[in-house]
Amino acid sequence: MIDRNLIYASLFAIGTSCVTYETNVTIGFSSCNDPSQTQDLLPTLNKALDTLDLYIWLGDNVYLEDDQWETYSATMTRYNEVFTGDVFHEILGKSTHLAIWDDHDAGPNDCDLSTFNGHAITMEAFKDFWQPTYAQPDSTSYYGRTTLAEGKIDIYLLDNRSFRTHKDSADATVFGTKQLNWFYKTLHKSTSEVHLICMGGQLLNTAQVFENMSNYPVEREMLLQWLSEAPGAPIVLTGDRHSGEINLLEINGKAIVEACASPITANAHPHHDEANTTRVHEGTTDTQHFGTLRLNHSEEGWRIVVSLIDASGEAL
Repeated sequence: MIDRNLIYASLFAIGTSCVTYETNVTIGFSSCNDPSQTQDLLPTLNKALDTLDLYIWLGDNVYLEDDQWETYSATMTRYNEVFTGDVFHEILGKSTHLAIWDDHDAGPNDCDLSTFNGHAITMEAFKDFWQPTYAQPDSTSYYGRTTLAEGKIDIYLLDNRSFRTHKDSADATVFGTKQLNWFYKTLHKSTSEVHLICMGGQLLNTAQVFENMSNYPVEREMLLQWLSEAPGAPIVLTGDRHSGEINLLEINGKAIVEACASPITANAHPHHDEANTTRVHEGTTDTQHFGTLRLNHSEEGWRIVVSLIDASGEAL
């Protein structure tokens, strides 16, 4: 077993200058929420939220059932079914919550524009439930940016479903031209020192399986180049996989980090033998968990610690 707290504290010390005060921010994150399968992790998450400044839901938050995506009322019924009960009432009542979606929030499994075009209905329900307050440049989507720590930390909330085409189509895309143009301009104009990029599927994982960005190699390479060129430290938060892991890739001398946290309540499916060359530890997680990201900014620079936490409250 690897003590990831120690490993990632040493990897992500980012030097800055002229710092005369300290900032401490702790962010939680998770994906794949189907409480009909297990709720063992929820009491631990509920307790952790007492000390978290922000919690990010990284998609597959509700698992819409067959045809529920066809009407607004059925979609909202599913949200209310999933997030019912005292423990979820307490969880959503603590800290600040942000959310992105993935296929099971948008429509059918693995949906893209070749198989599903009902995003307007499910997007309306998504926004009505999560109530995003940050600026959203496209009214048909939720994508946008918010900041923490007086602008030192940017959080990008990307939409990987509304504009997604099939991986084998001409000019295959996950995020679409308009969203990509917005992301590039916003990222490169930013003066923040840390960039948190939230997306449903994995970015760094090199295995061309399931819905990893490796299935969209042109767009993946473009995103990686942007992250390596932009000022600030990039950390990608992902979900989707029903197993968690920490990935690291260095490009042009810059470390790009990905923390994948999945699942929170859905069944776990480990991928220990997957051909992912960026994972920095042996095997994936094999149980329910959520992630935490502790960011400390002092006169010595940034110290960033990533952990994946199981139902016992221990780092995996």
